[in-house]
Amino acid sequence: MTRPLCIVMLCGDAFGGFGGIAKFNRDFLNALSGSDSVHQVRVLPRTITGPAGDVPAAIVHEHKAAAGKWAYARRVAACLLRRESIDIVLCGHRNLLPVAWFLARLKGARLVLVIHGFEAWRPGKSRVLNWLAGRIDALVSVSTVSAKRFCAWSGFPMKDVAIVPNCVDLDRFHPQPKDLALLQRHGLGQGPVIMTVGRIFSNERYKGFDEVLAAMPRLLGRYPTMKYLIVGDGSDRARLEKKVRAMGLSDAVVFAGRIEEAEKVAYYNLADVYVMPSSGEGFGIVLIEALACGIPVIGSSADGARATLLGGELGRLVDPSDSGALIEAVAAALAQGRGKRPAGLDVYSEPQFKARVTAWIGQACRN
Repeated sequence: MTRPLCIVMLCGDAFGGFGGIAKFNRDFLNALSGSDSVHQVRVLPRTITGPAGDVPAAIVHEHKAAAGKWAYARRVAACLLRRESIDIVLCGHRNLLPVAWFLARLKGARLVLVIHGFEAWRPGKSRVLNWLAGRIDALVSVSTVSAKRFCAWSGFPMKDVAIVPNCVDLDRFHPQPKDLALLQRHGLGQGPVIMTVGRIFSNERYKGFDEVLAAMPRLLGRYPTMKYLIVGDGSDRARLEKKVRAMGLSDAVVFAGRIEEAEKVAYYNLADVYVMPSSGEGFGIVLIEALACGIPVIGSSADGARATLLGGELGRLVDPSDSGALIEAVAAALAQGRGKRPAGLDVYSEPQFKARVTAWIGQACRN
């Protein structure tokens, strides 16, 4: 019988982290910890922004690694000095590749890179990072779109890529009535609500906030009481708020700010339509979370959302540059109504995710 694997994961954040990538890392690590093929996973996060929560027994969460660059370097050095073997080094972000490559080569381990979206679609400014990208041993990608774009510039073979899409807890994310207290808190009234959830940073303007704002004057012509609810925060929020004021949309656009994970289900259920005409999403976990809450979804035909929505089976697809198409899609989604999950969403269930990770790690044991 093959010896169970010892794995080290270097990542931005996971347990105690916030956002879609942190959630993917937690789900991936939880799936690994439940596999008979895995003895132990040691996790070195760069940042921790909240409580770590329940960490499985098979995972060693090196929370002290998140205390700065030197602390991180010390924890990596400790991995090198331990007598225990390392079979796989998982690199959760391409910026960590130099450290991950160094650790993997000195310990005789396989180097596996995990990629998500826009950050992996083209070469970066660092020649070292670009060179290392083609010298990994395996690749895990949340979507075929991200995998193909990464392989096109890095030269890494597609045959060595494992596609592991994000997942959603279908027991937790479910349709429910609109929360009257939240409606009142944000002044959403009784009219239709469209929503986008995401981080608001200047380097992530691909998420589609500007595209929805561009369509709002014409949408208000059809639906005078419509509100656009933007959930999230970041350094680019001030620019968007200024743009909203300049467009005369202050009464129609609501900035909810960053919300806690526990509030997400209630917020999704405020929406009548979820809109994200993005141009750089590798997957878009918010799309499947909204779908699980029974909210009709409009995604982009120009990025990974096309695959996430199964080519249009789970939601509507629009060209993010076509404002007219977005308006018509919103009208159709409002006519469809909210409160019912689409058939086929089970493909993104947690059991399906665990099965994919188990199959991947089983293959890794044979290599």
